[in-house]
Amino acid sequence: MFQHVFKTIVVGVDFSPYSQLVVKQAQLLCRMWKAKLVCVHAIHDPVEYSPSLYMSFPNLLDQKSYEERIKKLYGLKLPDVKIFAKRGTPAALLQETARKYPKPLIVAGYKGQSKIAEFFFGSTAQMLALKSKIPIWIHRGNKVIKPEKILIPHDLSEQSNHSIDIVKKMSLSSPLSYEVFFVRQKAFPVLNYRTDIALTRRLLKKTQTKIKNLLKDYPRLPFVETTGEVTDKVVKHTKKFDILVMAHHNPTGLFSKSETADLMKRVKTPIIVTH
Repeated sequence: MFQHVFKTIVVGVDFSPYSQLVVKQAQLLCRMWKAKLVCVHAIHDPVEYSPSLYMSFPNLLDQKSYEERIKKLYGLKLPDVKIFAKRGTPAALLQETARKYPKPLIVAGYKGQSKIAEFFFGSTAQMLALKSKIPIWIHRGNKVIKPEKILIPHDLSEQSNHSIDIVKKMSLSSPLSYEVFFVRQKAFPVLNYRTDIALTRRLLKKTQTKIKNLLKDYPRLPFVETTGEVTDKVVKHTKKFDILVMAHHNPTGLFSKSETADLMKRVKTPIIVTH
């Protein structure tokens, strides 16, 4: 019997309307992969004020009170759902909790925010996508997605092969189609014409060798390549798919911090970021 790719879905909740959609997405993934659902809430301020006739008195909420509120708001009735409400930062708590469970996938919503807010604070989803060593599902859009058509942006590196392996395991749980997408970047022009031609030829030969090795390691791999600006091509191509699965690892290029953050803002579909 095959092993599911993920056994635990750890989802962040913050009482916002969008997080209710994200929890529904996490519940769907649990049903698909027969995974355990774990909800995590980061308590920022433990004090709530209840108005009285004369003045406001502080009402200290304990963790159990928060957990009961989460259970009620999100309609979590299954006995095997775990709920944790602790003080701390959301990104740190999600990773800390996920490390306690087997084969975890963190699920976090990302709606985008103002550039000023992103500059000073960033978002939980962005922080997780760039720093977490645990795979993360970044939810985008306003509906629950059942992954059936998956795009895998690839840079011909061994790290990107991990994304292919995850998708192939996902396909064992439910029928899906996927495509590996490589964008060939144009060589940076140099002043000397002969040098430019030589560099282009060497780069082309090196790229062709990598593609040949990839197709050898993954026979019958649905592989598509094009030429142009990487992020623009990926964003445009994503419109044909339900979800992206990509590996964040490179200091520069598509899988760098800046490009990953840019891609998160521009695509309209969820993204699974592997490491």
